[in-house]
Amino acid sequence: MEKNPFSFYDFLGYLFPGMLTLLIVIHITYLKEPSSISDYFSIAGFMHTFKNELSIEWWKSTLILIILSYICGQIIAYLSSVTIEYFANKLYKYPSYYLLHDEDRSFDYYLNTYFWDGIYFGNFIWRIILFFIAFPVTLFILLLGAPLKINKFITHPLDAYIRDSIQTKLFNLSQKLNLARPEINSDNDYHRIVMHYVYLNIPNCQRKTDNYIALYGFLRAICLISCIFTDILIIKGLSTINFSASFDWKGFMLIITMAFLSNILFMGFVKFYRRFTLENYMALLTEKNS
Repeated sequence: MEKNPFSFYDFLGYLFPGMLTLLIVIHITYLKEPSSISDYFSIAGFMHTFKNELSIEWWKSTLILIILSYICGQIIAYLSSVTIEYFANKLYKYPSYYLLHDEDRSFDYYLNTYFWDGIYFGNFIWRIILFFIAFPVTLFILLLGAPLKINKFITHPLDAYIRDSIQTKLFNLSQKLNLARPEINSDNDYHRIVMHYVYLNIPNCQRKTDNYIALYGFLRAICLISCIFTDILIIKGLSTINFSASFDWKGFMLIITMAFLSNILFMGFVKFYRRFTLENYMALLTEKNS
């Protein structure tokens, strides 16, 4: 099947996040002496930056802007895969696992899984760095995800009949491909085999799976951008604390709003990550020859 040189994912996964990142970076860089958190959200200040302060020739070239946005989007996409996606997979395991397992995990389980499970020095340092990079999401999910049943909602499995049927199909597929029988309780991402088989042998599912990939890639990248921007606001707020002045409630609420948005974006990413995996499982389940 012939493909266009640029796919839906190129726009949602790379171009749009890259453009957003450029806009935020330029706005923060050229913003003159912000006195409060609300200055970062000023539409008038944003328009002033791009109309009066920005004297960069490449900004006037659509082609150069698209190229830079695409390059920036590639960087953001990679960083989001080793931060946001890594955090989700480390905490919940792959969707291919929790869709087929009915487990009730405690608050302590998530803390121990993230900070101590399979740990070594370099890995531990990266997890600490990641904790602060995605601070609005990691803090909320690790502390409140279990008590508020958010983690249970994210990892709720399929019903027993569907799970058993999918496992039967997985065993049949392994025999058909002359592979070792898949270990259902394994942490390995055996869904990759299913994904490639479905994509190559069930063309009717290709468009839907492509859309899910584009959507979860887009939300993953935007979630990382939102987290980093929230981190900047928090640092700005802490650096301008003045105990003799009145508390900046407006700035505080803006930070809370951005943190809430970051978590909504994370939930959206996990939702479409799950749907992508489920689509491949259901396609395999209804395929007659596997």
